[in-house]
Amino acid sequence: MPYFERAGVRLFYADYPPLAGSRPPLNLLLVHGLWGAAEGWIHQIPALRAHHRTVAVDLRGHGRSCAPLSGYDLGDHAEDLAALIRDADLGPAVVVGHSMGCSVATVLADRHPELVRALAMIDPDYAGDPGEREWMARLADDLDGPDADRVVQDLISKRFHTPATPAHLRTWHLLEVLAQPAWVRARAFRHSAFGPSSLRFRPQAEPVLRQRHRPVLAFHRHAARAEVERLCLPRDHSEIVRRPGAGHFLHQEQPDEVNGALMRWLSALPR
Repeated sequence: MPYFERAGVRLFYADYPPLAGSRPPLNLLLVHGLWGAAEGWIHQIPALRAHHRTVAVDLRGHGRSCAPLSGYDLGDHAEDLAALIRDADLGPAVVVGHSMGCSVATVLADRHPELVRALAMIDPDYAGDPGEREWMARLADDLDGPDADRVVQDLISKRFHTPATPAHLRTWHLLEVLAQPAWVRARAFRHSAFGPSSLRFRPQAEPVLRQRHRPVLAFHRHAARAEVERLCLPRDHSEIVRRPGAGHFLHQEQPDEVNGALMRWLSALPR
């Protein structure tokens, strides 16, 4: 599997060529969320690569990529992806994101629109309630504290999972998050929530979301975030799929539904 280096930061990515297809394939770039890694897309990669070139990346500080001491702003991640798209000849790419990966993809599209063909967003973390800012500031401090492992696992169990989340996914997520050093988890979270390019809260996110001029497919489990998305959605080839009651990892909990909607939307994109 290949690696790519930018400014001393080594990124891992897995590159899957299309297996078949009568139409010209699309180039897809899969971007995981906070504390995740490329293997979080294992339910999507077989379906997507059947017809499209599919690349799954580990963001800096995550998975097999290196963990620099700095550079965890969304803008840093976006510039990493821009350089990867150019180096791997992926552009313009359909960027498929989950959670923080949606915010990174949005910043990428805002800064480098020529590199992005369309955006598929799965339970994006952007445009949240600004009333949660104080709670998230306390959480950022706790993630830097002596009980960081317990704090992060409690967060995933209480906020990301639902009673419908399968037991094997619960176990996977709680193990996966411990693979990262606590300082990386804390630094990545603080920048995603409060960094200069953060889109975590609606006042910062909405102006950027309104600047998207590429088709958007967005899966939402929260009505409030879905409504912000609706107000900012581009007109052409864009839609919202609502999944109330799903957990945060809805592409893993409901892979058939997500894959079906994603493949239908991809097939309708103008080439």
